[in-house]
Amino acid sequence: MEYQCPIDSITYFNADTRKVVLGFPDGRHPPFKAGQYLEVVLPDNGKKCPFSIASAPGFRPGIELHVRPTPDSDDSAVIERLLDERATLTVRIPKGDCFIESAPDGPLLMLAASTGITQMKSIIEHLLPAGLAHQVYLYWGVLTADDLYLSDYMYGLTEAHSNLHYIPVVSEPERSPSWEGRTGLVGEAALEDFDDLSNLTVYVGGSPGMVYATLDAYVERGMPESNMYSDVFSYAPRK
Repeated sequence: MEYQCPIDSITYFNADTRKVVLGFPDGRHPPFKAGQYLEVVLPDNGKKCPFSIASAPGFRPGIELHVRPTPDSDDSAVIERLLDERATLTVRIPKGDCFIESAPDGPLLMLAASTGITQMKSIIEHLLPAGLAHQVYLYWGVLTADDLYLSDYMYGLTEAHSNLHYIPVVSEPERSPSWEGRTGLVGEAALEDFDDLSNLTVYVGGSPGMVYATLDAYVERGMPESNMYSDVFSYAPRK
């Protein structure tokens, strides 16, 4: 479905990442599943730009997006201008077949690279009200510590929910001299922490290269290939 959405609010998480809450005409909150995304339709050329939904399906009154400018991208520049102008956005929703409706019958591992955290946030917020019978592990990989704009929020969730574990991973620690946490690539960091991958359900948000490298490494360590889910498998299938 296509909607003309007013921008209800914009706040900044950090210097360049915005929290954008979209409203919907006549309060018609569109149905979607946790982990799905929407497309913003650009007004000049009709091009569709995907954004993971950062809020759970039950979030009201609107839908939360996290928007960060992409260097040297004309499409990103247009979206930044629309946000600055508080323009009405044309969106298509729902999109994507990488979603979750109920917690798996076993541990859940989520690997998020950069703004892939938004998809995982939606999934976590959807699962928490029903309670977590099994362990849930969220690994968030970023370039520098300054990119961890949701860390305080995630640590707060782990304090309230003992089955939820949050592990941030910085890949360029030389640019974050005060960082004392985990370093390296997010998929490899998680792989170091698990001896048995056979019963893990894994959701991955990142670039095609990152997702397929993670898939290969985890299958080699004993994870059934069917246990991993990512939007990449649909929009960039491996030949």
